[in-house]
Amino acid sequence: MGKLNFFICENFQQEFHRVVEELGFDDVAVKPYPCLCENKGKKSEVPHLLRDSMNSGDKGVVLCSSYCEVLQLLPDEMDLEVQTTNYCFNHLASEPFIDYILQRGGYIIGANWLQHWEEHIATGGFDQETARRFYQEFCKEIVFFDAGIDPEAETNLKALSGYLELPYVVIPFELEAMQLMIKTAVLQWRLMENGSHYTQEISEARAQCAEYAAILDVIGKIASYNNTRETIERIKEIFILVLGAQKFKYWEKDHGYETVPDDVISLFDQVDEDELYVAENNRFSIKISYKDHVYGVIDVSDFLFPQYFEKYLNFALEIAKVCGLVLSNIEQYEKIIRSERDMQHISYHDSLTGLFNRSHVMDMFAKPIQELPVAVFMFDIDKLKYTNDTFGHAEGDVLIRNAAAILSRSFRESDTVARIGGDEFMAIVPGCDTDMAEGIQQRINEEIRIHNQNHGDAHRQVGISSGFAIGENEESLESMMHRADTLMYENKRAKRSQTSIA
Repeated sequence: MGKLNFFICENFQQEFHRVVEELGFDDVAVKPYPCLCENKGKKSEVPHLLRDSMNSGDKGVVLCSSYCEVLQLLPDEMDLEVQTTNYCFNHLASEPFIDYILQRGGYIIGANWLQHWEEHIATGGFDQETARRFYQEFCKEIVFFDAGIDPEAETNLKALSGYLELPYVVIPFELEAMQLMIKTAVLQWRLMENGSHYTQEISEARAQCAEYAAILDVIGKIASYNNTRETIERIKEIFILVLGAQKFKYWEKDHGYETVPDDVISLFDQVDEDELYVAENNRFSIKISYKDHVYGVIDVSDFLFPQYFEKYLNFALEIAKVCGLVLSNIEQYEKIIRSERDMQHISYHDSLTGLFNRSHVMDMFAKPIQELPVAVFMFDIDKLKYTNDTFGHAEGDVLIRNAAAILSRSFRESDTVARIGGDEFMAIVPGCDTDMAEGIQQRINEEIRIHNQNHGDAHRQVGISSGFAIGENEESLESMMHRADTLMYENKRAKRSQTSIA
């Protein structure tokens, strides 16, 4: 019998070599072909490589993206099966997760590309200056899916990041999904090769192929979800609708043990035990974990066809192996989402007051006004410099926060209130005419009066000078801001004049 050859892009050969090595398949070989995305000059080598890599009787499986130029170079006379996906790195993570990374400007790399990053950049014809300019134009960060293969990966990643002046993110992942994919292909190939000579082995292989095909189908579906609830609901559907379980429960590790069965609590507490089963009750409980972190336990019982209990258990054990990884990926995804939201909040909010900042206002200037008329208010805290110089900047910060709180209470949630400088604030109020703007000013003055009644210390008394401009046509927000600013300073000068006269 010949060999089964997997032809894969050289950028991902390390991951596939590791999987075949761990599976111990002597009749399987991994053959890398050149990455044509960045080296078109090697196109002529591909047909020769494919022909030279296979002996008589060998079978070949080409793995690539639907858009890879390798598809146009396959020799017609060779026994090749082609498996395509939307991305050449679909084996690294679920497609929705990859889409998310690409949408936020991530540049995904594999272990082999990272190990030879200098060579790849040189092949592209870049020096450091042009490489930085090129990569910074189309991506915001380097994303490395780390299967723990290369001990020098972190060192190389730091060097690449410094060379390109781009941040990097490391996403750990396991190889179970790749193992299942390769196992399925190998078992199907062996089945076809052996023919009728090994009836029992073929029957077992066929059954195992069916199991792995079902598992891969499940993985494909649950990997498309990006929250834990949807993932567990999908697994529940499989056990209840497909396998005929009458009871399914997912016990989360961190939700307390008030209603959790004692044997499940015991399973949580036992480090070396991952499952328990009670055959007479047609029940099993399997721990869902990833590395050292336990997420929960699936508890399944009362099957309609108890004679298949052992097969259901084996199926569940295979599902559990990847479910922990899926939940880990969801956890990583949620962390990235939270981090992105936090970064977005930080970039558009003032750290002292929590109000919007100048950057957010500048973005608003670039957008058309949706609702006319619109009012733009400008505000300035009175005597902030005096408070800072006399009582210290800590007291000045208190004054700023108090002024911000007064302004926040005076506007609607749909209005934009921002701190745009040390003592400067502004507000943008859609659908606001002159009468409404004057009413807002009265509300601000009332809020100031109430605040000052409750704060007896003179240096904590809030004073705010203000001015507003109303726009009813295509006047820009920036122009209205200048008009409001002029009126605000007139208000401040009038206050000073009144103080001098008094």
